[in-house]
Order: sequence, then C-alpha cells, then structure tokens
Amino acid sequence: MKTNVAEPEPINITDQELSQYQFYQNDDHEYSLEVCCQLQQIVEQNRLLRKYPPSRYDTGEVLQYEIVSICPDSKGIAHFEIDKFVGGGFAGQVYRAKLIKMESDDGSAFGNLQPDQFYAIKILIPPSGFSLLFRDVIYWIAYQGSFAAQTNYAAARTGVLWQKLIRRGAKIFFGDEKAVVDTYATFFDPLLGSYGEINEWVDGRNWKFEIDDEMFRRKKWKKIEHLPRDGSVKSYEYLEKKKFMAKLVELLHLMGAPELARQYEWATLKSQPNALKRIDNKVDSNGRLTAIDFRTGLALLPFLPMSPVDFRLILRGLLHGKLVQFDRGNFTKLESFIQQHQPEFQDLLPVLEELKVRDEQYRASLPDITNHGLKLIFSRSLRNSVKQGLITGWTVKGLLDKTSSVALNKSGLKFILFYILGIFPFVGKFLRKVWGNQNYFQHLKNVFCVKGYFGRVLRAKVAHALIDWHRDGRVTEERTHRLVNRQFSFWLQRLFFGWMPPKWHRFFTDGKYAWKSFKYTVSYPVRFYRDSLFREQWLLQNIEQGHKEGMLTDEEAEHIRQKIKDPFIQKYLKCVAVHVATLPITQVISVVVAVYMMIRFGETWSEGLLYAGAIFAFFQATPISPGSLVRGLYVLFLMIKERDIKNYWIAALISFWHYVGYLGFPIQMVAKFPALSRLMAGRWATNIVHIIPVFGERGALLEHWVFDLFFNVPISIRKKIRKNDL
Repeated sequence: MKTNVAEPEPINITDQELSQYQFYQNDDHEYSLEVCCQLQQIVEQNRLLRKYPPSRYDTGEVLQYEIVSICPDSKGIAHFEIDKFVGGGFAGQVYRAKLIKMESDDGSAFGNLQPDQFYAIKILIPPSGFSLLFRDVIYWIAYQGSFAAQTNYAAARTGVLWQKLIRRGAKIFFGDEKAVVDTYATFFDPLLGSYGEINEWVDGRNWKFEIDDEMFRRKKWKKIEHLPRDGSVKSYEYLEKKKFMAKLVELLHLMGAPELARQYEWATLKSQPNALKRIDNKVDSNGRLTAIDFRTGLALLPFLPMSPVDFRLILRGLLHGKLVQFDRGNFTKLESFIQQHQPEFQDLLPVLEELKVRDEQYRASLPDITNHGLKLIFSRSLRNSVKQGLITGWTVKGLLDKTSSVALNKSGLKFILFYILGIFPFVGKFLRKVWGNQNYFQHLKNVFCVKGYFGRVLRAKVAHALIDWHRDGRVTEERTHRLVNRQFSFWLQRLFFGWMPPKWHRFFTDGKYAWKSFKYTVSYPVRFYRDSLFREQWLLQNIEQGHKEGMLTDEEAEHIRQKIKDPFIQKYLKCVAVHVATLPITQVISVVVAVYMMIRFGETWSEGLLYAGAIFAFFQATPISPGSLVRGLYVLFLMIKERDIKNYWIAALISFWHYVGYLGFPIQMVAKFPALSRLMAGRWATNIVHIIPVFGERGALLEHWVFDLFFNVPISIRKKIRKNDL
C-alpha cells in the first residue's frame, strides 16, 4: 500500500530576506549566510517526515525560548537575536546573543535580563557530530543513560543553581561576585533537542605573552598571595591566573563541589581558557579574572584519564569510593559553608532548597550503578524514577514519540528490551527509532513505498551536510551550488575526503584552490623578500591581529605602527623574509633524499617505503636542518658584511636550530622593541601549538609553555650569563 505524500513546492527567498544575510568570518575563512539559508530551505522544501535540524545557529537568526529564571523560578518568553557563534566543545555550543524583548507571565520585569543587552547562550549539545558521539558514549559508560544536562530539566537546573551559589561564595572568597560569571535562566531548545542556559556575557581575553628574563625566579612568588603591580613580577598575568584558579579550586572544595573543581585544575593543561581577563571597562583593559564555565563535558572514568591531573583525581576518587566523577556535590559541606556565611546567602536560600530537590531528581533519573548499587533492586520508587528519567531522555532525543513513551511506561518488558537495544552501537539506535518513533517509521516506509521520496531524502541529506561543509570551508559558494545538484560527486567526496581536515579536503577536490595554494606557496617567499611594502603590510596585519587578541595594548600597537620605518625593524623584516624563503628547503631535500634511498636501496616496495619513512623522520627530528643551516649562514653573512656582532649574535645562535630559528630576531629585538618581540614570539607559539588537538586550544597552558621554552628561557639564560660576567 502506498502512502500519498504531497510533492514539495518550490520556496523562493525574497531579496528582503536575503538582505539580512552577509558573509560571516569564521576563523580563517568566510562563509555565506545566504548560502546556508538556501541550503536549509532545500532541506525544508522536500517536506520529509523526518526532520534534519541544524548542527548550530548562524548570525542573525532569532530564537524564541520559554525560560525559567533563577530565584524566583518564574517563567517567561524571551526573544534573542544571534550576534555570533562563539564556539563549541563537549559540553555544548555558545553564542553571543542580544535580548530583543521579554514577556513574563505577570507582565513585570524578568529577573536581571534587560532588552538590548548581550548575553551568553549555551545550548548543551555539541555542534560536532564526533564530539556529541564521544561525549554521550563516555557518559553512558559512566551513568548508563542519556547525557542528563541535555535531556533532563532537573540536571539542567542543577548546573545553574550551583553556579549561582558559587558566585556568591566568590564574593566572600575574592571580595567580588564578578570573579564568577552570573547566570540568569534555563530553557529548552526544541529544534536542537537540548536544554540550555542564559549567562552573563563577559568581554574578556586570555593572558598576554609577557617578556620575562627572570623566568627561573617565578617560584619565589608562589607563596605571596597578592602579587605587586610595580613591575617586579615579570610574568604577572601568568602567575595571577594560576593563583586565581588555585584559589577557585579551594573555594569549590570548601563549598562541596570537588568534581566541578576539575574545570579549573591547572594541571589539566586545558582549563586556563575557562578564566578570562575582563575588558568590560574600556579605560582599564586589565580587569580582574572571571571564571566563565561550570558545565563539565566529559565524565572522568577510572580507566580513561584525559589529562595529567586526572591520574591524581582518579586516585583520590577511588580512595573516597568514587569510581566515576562528573558533577556530583557534597550537600553537607555546602550547607555548612552557607551556615558559616548565612548573612551573605540569605537571599539565595531558595536557590539552595531548589538545588537539593533538583539534584535528587537528577540523580534518581539515571541507573548510575556505581552510586545506586543494590538500591536499584530493592527500591521500587528508585526503579520507577530511573525508568521515567530514561524514557524522558529518549523522548527528547527523538528515539520515542509520546505514544511509545506511554507504552514503555506501562510495560516493563518493552522498557527492558528497548534499553537493551541501546547497548548495540549504531544499529541499536536505528532499531530504537524504528520501534519507538512512528514518524520515523513512516518516513522509512515512504522511502520504499512512495515514488520519488527516496530521491528527496538524498537531496535533503546532501543539502544538510553541505551547510556544515560550507561553514568549515570545505566548499566555496560556487561549488556548494554545484554539489547540491550532483549527488554522485558529493557522495564520492564524502567517502574519500570528508574525513580529512577541511583544507585538505578542499585542496584535493577544488583544482582552482589547489593551484592558487601552490602558486601562493611558491610566490609568497619571493614577494616577501623583494617587496618592502608587502613586508610592512604583513607586519601591520600581525599587529592588528595581536592587538585584537590582547597581545598588545593600544599604546604598544600604536608605537610599533609609528616605528615601522625604523631601520632596525626594516632589517628585521628582511631577515624574516629570508627565514620564510628557507622553510621549503628542508622538505624539498628530504623528499629528494627519500626518493633516492627508495630507488637505490629499496629492493621491494615495502622496503623502499621503510627507507623513505626513516629519511622523513630523520629530517623532522634533527636539531639542525638544511633550512635552518641556510638561515644561520645568512645571519653570519650579515654579521660579516655589516661588521656588526652586537645586533646579530643572539639571532645567529638561534637561527641555526630547526623549528625555532624563526625566533632568532624576535629575541634579538627584546631590548629595543620589547612589545614587537613579544608579539612575534607569541604568535609563533600559538600558531605552532594550535595544530595539536584539545591541548592546543587558544589560551591553554601548552601555548604558554612553548612561548616560555623558546623565548623566555633563552633571554633568562642570556641575562644570567651577563650577570655572572659582571
């Protein structure tokens, strides 16, 4: 029997609708909001029974939420306009959004939310499919259920209620509530299928890279609570953040939130971006630090440490009988802390009461066998609440519709079978949706029974995938329009190149881009060396970017701009040009030698590849490479030609070394142009580190370590040598 489904009508986008879209800058490439809109229209115009929600929202979109405020927990309707997508991790995706209007149930003002102000909206579902899968698998192993903060109202409320109390604790501990970001309300996003929260928007930055020629003396500041601002502390911001985070961890332990403290443990190597330097006050860009993130993304399992500090946390947890750590708190310690500071918490006592209720509901919604243990066998009320919690999670994620959820509630056998299906990856999810979601079942039936429906499914899937491809920079606007109508080409690309990094994908599938990239790579060093105006423009772009990222103050950036014609800076730029020109030398020679070794000594294909691999490894690991040798010899040539040792000797020593030779002249410039020196070394450090997954995040500890190792350590050694000579 065939089901009649109306054919889709074409949807036309008016000029007025398109006028609100623009090209949006996303890291190092631009993507067209107009194209994303058109692709989403293609998905919708196919009128499939199954919906394909976006992975995230774009600039200009207006969101309407029914929100629940914090203390009191009153309801209202809020309309937000997305200003920009900030980023996304395992815990969720964050936006900067403007509140357009607010409608409360009683018509009065709603909490601290004010129209025309910007807020941070966090929706507790990752924009990346891989991040979502990895997070949910880890969480299921830990708690045997869906990620609760995404699917459970009580869990979503628990997070913001803890944050509200911690903020008040910060007022006691730090003397200012602004040490912790404020939070205002929770909501549910039906399109993405996730709960979320509305927080204070903080204009902030990560640390500056500070020149520190006394790096080996940092330890002496460890026991000093308040660092002096008189310039005697060379790495002030680094040490300030370390002390701030250590103190925040101490506060969280005192308040009974040790598992939340993991977000600010220094030795995770990736927690540093969770504390930002406020720059709300334009007069003083060195405002105080603020903790901005209290939502944990990944559960900590005893067999899966994900950072150095996790080994200590796992051991400490095992000693206290905790096999899994995520966001569980100690209410005895929390109530004791609040009792000790009762006047400060008087107005937040309703928050504490709600937190205790919501936390109990949250914990009772998951099997969590490591905590419930035998209670699941003997407590009927606990089994019922866990059953209800699991069914709610499945419903929010679209595995169940309302009719099936009622049926599972009534039948224990059906519930158990449905739960067991979830153990099987991929296949289990498919079978669950076929069983529990009548709309999805009908959608699947239409694929086989309705003429043309399967083609519409393929077209919608292609358009939906191309939205993310275009955002990621895998395809241009022109190729997006072409691929949406050439499905065979799309599926070939998805199979062979879709798993690659975006730039690699585009390089292998876009001939114009590949040629342009090759041409740019070849011509860039030549132009950099021969064109002084091009070099100056390059430096100005670095200054602007460094200023934007907080590496330079207004005064420092302006000073460098005014001195750009200085002979020393011009000489520095010329040397940078030579350094850039030497970058391919090592790679070219390694390829030539590898090919020679394959042909000369490789008797079989596998043996030849082994020789080639060994050659590549040697050239990458050697401390002095052909390229760095050329760089060093060039600097020696300048020393002899200009008969000038003073302005070249440091650069000459460093230029000979592989990878770090580029830092020779930045370190040489420390005395005369310290801000420029710090900027170039800082940008080198960040560019190198950001290619490392997870730990290479902007603002994380690894980038500062690299900066210290290749910049502050050499100048500290130089100062020590000079002091000993005197």
